[in-house]
Amino acid sequence: MATFGSGAKAAPPSEILPSETSPLKTLPLKNLPSETSPLEGLKDVPIHQYKGIRDLQERIQVQSTELQAGHSKQQYLVFQGVTKQQLAKIDRERDNIGKHTRITHYTSIDLLIIKLMPSLKHELAHGDLAELLTFKFAFMDFQKPPLHHVGATRFNGNQSSKEGDSAYKPSSRNHEDDWPTIVFESGLFESLTKLRNDAEWWLTNSQGDVRIVIIVSVRPENKTLRVEKWCLAPPQLRRSPRLIKPGVQVPTRVQDILVTQNPPAHPGGVAIYTVTGAPLTLEFQEMLLRAPAPPESDVVFTTADLSQWATDFWNITV
Repeated sequence: MATFGSGAKAAPPSEILPSETSPLKTLPLKNLPSETSPLEGLKDVPIHQYKGIRDLQERIQVQSTELQAGHSKQQYLVFQGVTKQQLAKIDRERDNIGKHTRITHYTSIDLLIIKLMPSLKHELAHGDLAELLTFKFAFMDFQKPPLHHVGATRFNGNQSSKEGDSAYKPSSRNHEDDWPTIVFESGLFESLTKLRNDAEWWLTNSQGDVRIVIIVSVRPENKTLRVEKWCLAPPQLRRSPRLIKPGVQVPTRVQDILVTQNPPAHPGGVAIYTVTGAPLTLEFQEMLLRAPAPPESDVVFTTADLSQWATDFWNITV
C-alpha cells in the first residue's frame, strides 16, 4: 500500500501506553498537540499488544466474522507497539490480512488502528455516493474525468498516517504526494464519533488541502443513513466574536442529512424515504480548485438523489 503526503517529524512519546486490557479512555496523549486524540470515539475498544502478523490476522478474522454475523457492532481494532518497520511488514501482507480494512498509524506512539467494514454492502455506503459524484460530472461536458480516484491511498500527516475509504483529487494536483480535495468515510452508526474524528484528521493534517470530507454512518436496525459534510470554517464562539483570530479556521460540520426508510404502507409495497437536511452541495471550486465554466457547476445531491441512493443501498443483499 503506497503512502503519500508530507508531515513534520513527530516528537518521541512521553507517555506509556496501557496494557492490553486497559480501557482506551485512560490513555494520555499529551504529545499530540496538533491532532485530536486518536482514540476519540473508541472508548470501549480494548488495546491489544502487537504480537505479529499472524495474531493480527486472527483478530481481524474473528472480529470480521462477528460483524458479518451481526453479533457485534465494533468496527475497530487497536494495537500498541506497532513501529514504522512493523507497519511496513503489515503492508506487505495486506492481501492476506483481511479484506475491507483501513489503517491509521500514529508514529509517535506506535499505535495502529484498523477499521473493519462489516461487509461489501457497507463499503457501498460511501462507494455509491462517490460514484454518484462522478456521474454528475459526466453531464458537464468534460473530455475526461475531472477528478482522479485515489481510493484508499495512505496519506501522511504530522504525526500519523491514514487511509480513507474513497478519495479524489483534481488533475491539477499531479504529484504523488498531493492531497485529495474530497474524502469519503463510512461506518456503522456506533462509530459516528470516530468518523467525525476522521474528518478532523483529514482537514487538519492536510493543512487545508483537503477541502471537503463526507462521512456516512449506517444504522441497520431502523434503515437510516446519516450524511455529514465537514469543511474548514471560522470558529463559532458564543461569547465574543472579538476572540476569534483573523484567518483561523477549524474543522466544522457544515451539513447534516438524515435519510430514513419508512415501512411500506402494505405488505409487498415500496418503502418511502424521509430526507431531512437536503440538498447536499459539493462546491465545484473546492473540488477542482478553479471556478466553474458553464455547463460546469456545483454538484448537488437532491432529495430524490439521496432517496434513490438509500433505496439502492438497502435493496442490495450481499
